[in-house]
Amino acid sequence: MTPLRVRSLVVALVFVAVAGWARSARCDNAGFALAPRSAELAIDARGITELLEGDRGSLMRPVLEAFAGEDATATFDLLLKRANAPGEKVARDVFGGRVAFFIAGGEAGSTWLLGFESDDQRCEHVLRMLRGKMMSPGRFESAAERLVMRRVGGWLLVAPLSPEGRLALDDAARRIPNEDPVQSLLGDPLVQPLLASDAPVRMFLRHGAPSGGATTMALRGEKRGLRAEILGSYEEAPLGLAGGRHALDLHLVRAFEDRAVLVMSNPANGSPARADAFWLALLPELVPSPAMRANLSGERIFLVGASREHAMPAIACAWRVEDAEQARGDQDHLMRGVCCGLARGIEPARSDQAAGPAAVPTAQTPDQMVELRRTPDLGPFVDRYLGSMFKLGASSLSWRTVSTPCGGWQLYASDPRWLLEVEERLAIASCSDEERPAISGAGFCDGPRAAALMRRWQPLTTPGVQDRVSKGLSAISDMMEKLGRVRFRYEMPSPVSLKATVEIEPPAKLAEPAGRPRVPATDVRR
Repeated sequence: MTPLRVRSLVVALVFVAVAGWARSARCDNAGFALAPRSAELAIDARGITELLEGDRGSLMRPVLEAFAGEDATATFDLLLKRANAPGEKVARDVFGGRVAFFIAGGEAGSTWLLGFESDDQRCEHVLRMLRGKMMSPGRFESAAERLVMRRVGGWLLVAPLSPEGRLALDDAARRIPNEDPVQSLLGDPLVQPLLASDAPVRMFLRHGAPSGGATTMALRGEKRGLRAEILGSYEEAPLGLAGGRHALDLHLVRAFEDRAVLVMSNPANGSPARADAFWLALLPELVPSPAMRANLSGERIFLVGASREHAMPAIACAWRVEDAEQARGDQDHLMRGVCCGLARGIEPARSDQAAGPAAVPTAQTPDQMVELRRTPDLGPFVDRYLGSMFKLGASSLSWRTVSTPCGGWQLYASDPRWLLEVEERLAIASCSDEERPAISGAGFCDGPRAAALMRRWQPLTTPGVQDRVSKGLSAISDMMEKLGRVRFRYEMPSPVSLKATVEIEPPAKLAEPAGRPRVPATDVRR
C-alpha cells in the first residue's frame, strides 16, 4: 500500500480511536486473536463510539502529529477526501468501531494485517475508500493500493497484495472463530497482563536482542490528555534503567515544572554503576568516599535547563544528604580531586595549579561563591574525550552544598546560573509533608521547551551527515513541541521488569492562568 503508506495509516487510525476517550464495556480479546504467536507488534483499538467534539476536538491533530507524524495526518486527510465527508463523520462511521493491526516476521520478511470489526455499512465505507473490488464472495482486491481484503466473522481484514499478505490474511481468518491460543498471540505469556485490561487501546511490542522480552501499553483518555499504562518483561534491563526503590519526593519534581526542560528523580546510593565505567576510567577521583556515601539519603534528582548564554543544555544533578555540614566538607574534598583530574586530562602541566582557587572559596556573596567554586576545565575535558561536535566547550563545573531544614543537597551543574536557579528551588521545596511513594523513578519533560532547546543545540557533523542529523533533530523537535508536557513514574520490581505510567498533556491544555506570565523556554532566571 505504498500510495497510502499503510503503517502511517494504522497509527493514525489507532490514535483517532484514542481521541474518542470512550470506555469499552467489553473485555474480549478478538483483536489479539488475529495476530500470530510470533507477532512483533499488535494493536487492538476497541469500543470507540465518538470523536472529540468542541474544544476537545482541537487536540486530535496535535496528538496524531506528535505520535504518528505528518505522513499519518496526510493519509487521514486523503481518506477524508475520498470519503467526501467531514472528518468527524468519517471517524465516527468508519473508524469509530474496532480496529486491530499486527506486524509479524517470517522467512520471506515481515508482513502486516489490518482488521476492521465491521457491520455492512462500515465495511462498505472502508472498501470504497480503499478502492476494493470484489473478486469472489467475501474476497476483495485493490490494484491501485496493492491490497488484498477478506470479510470473515464480522471483520474486514486488509493485507498487502503479495503471497505473504495472502497467507497472513487466510491464517488470521482461521483464528477468528475460535480465538486459538496455541497459534495466536493470545497464548504468549508476555501478553497475558494486557488481556485483562479494559483500556480503549492496547498495544504489544516484542523486542529483539539485547533487551529481549516485550512491552505492553494500555492507552486511555483523560481530562488532561492521554494516560499510558506500561508493563515490560525483558531478558536484559532496558534503556540502562536500574532497579531499586526509594521514597521519592514528587512534590520536588513538580516544583521545577515551570522552569526545567527535563526532570528525573530516582534512587541513588552513590555507588558507581556500569554506565559510569567510561568516566571513571578517565577520572578515578569521581568515586565518593565511604563516609560521603553514608551521608546520602538515597534520592537523586537530575535536571536539564536552557542556558541564556550558550546553545548547549544546562545540566544539574543533586544528591539529597542527611547532614549538610558534613556534606560540605565531603564535597570540597571530592572536588579537589576532580579538579586535579580534569586538569590532568587536558594539560598535565596544569594539574598542580587547578585545585587551589576552585576548591577553597573565600568570597561571601552567592554569585562570588559560585564564581570561585567552579572549574573551567570541564568544557575542554569533554571536548577532548567526546569531540567538539556536541558543542560543550563552554561548559564549566560548578558545585554547592545546599542546606535545608530537613538535611540538604550536594549540587553540581554545568552552568553557574542554572546552579543558582536549581539551588533556590531546592532550598524552598525540599521539605514537603506530602506522602513519598517508594518507586524506582519519576519525572517530567516539557515538550515545547525541549523542542526550543534542541533547535538551538545541534551537534556539528560532516557535510554528508549534517543534513540527516539536522532533519532528524528537526523532526524530533516538532514532535516534542506538539506532544506537550509528559509526566511519568515507574517501578522495577526486578532488574528485568518494568511498570510505568505516562501522562501526556497536549499543548492546547498548557495555557497559563490569567495574570501569570509563562517563562520563555530559553530563559534561565536568576
